Amino acid sequence: MAIVGLWDWLADSLRFYRQHFTQLALMVLPFAVPFAALQSQYVQNPSEPSTANYWMFVIIGLLMQPVYQGAIILYMRAQFKQQPWSIARCFQASLSIWPLLFTVVAICFALVMLGLSFFVLPGIVIASRLLVADLHCVLNKNNPVEAISASWRQTEAYKWPLLAGVIVVAGVTMIPVWAVHHWLLDNNANGIWVFANRVFGQVLEAFFLVFAYRAYSAMNASAE
Repeated sequence: MAIVGLWDWLADSLRFYRQHFTQLALMVLPFAVPFAALQSQYVQNPSEPSTANYWMFVIIGLLMQPVYQGAIILYMRAQFKQQPWSIARCFQASLSIWPLLFTVVAICFALVMLGLSFFVLPGIVIASRLLVADLHCVLNKNNPVEAISASWRQTEAYKWPLLAGVIVVAGVTMIPVWAVHHWLLDNNANGIWVFANRVFGQVLEAFFLVFAYRAYSAMNASAE
């Protein structure tokens, strides 16, 4: 696949994200707002950060993520099939597959973090190869091992464009939010701005899932 095809994927993903921003935000915000409040110590106010708090946030995030992530995937499928589902229906269906998707999300997170511990790049490569594991789980009802294996196989022929895509998407979603977060902390900004930045970051990360779905659809179409 040529890099020019990657730019088409990114452009299509951006178009969908902009057109459906309200619906995507409505699926993310019920989880992003309380989670960001907890992180920003609006709910809990420990005297100082600790490793225990860090892992508590990681576990809570992993428990919540499959709920809205599954709903977003099902919402996108319904839109592309021109058979729109309500947000409530998307969440209802997502909850029914939560155990499988949670396992996929948790394993992928562990693998990416392990890769990131080896000079960062291996983690980004792993993330690009596992990009569509969640979609295989939700759309094809694959068990975690099958979903991860299917993602690894399917992305083999597209590994370099996907790696570039993951870097670009991270560069315009995660890195700016991370940079603003640290700027706010360094300048002792009001906590509400830290909170708002975290919530915005969660909504922005939904673009990653939109890009994953676009790549998944294109790879499936090429295989037919």
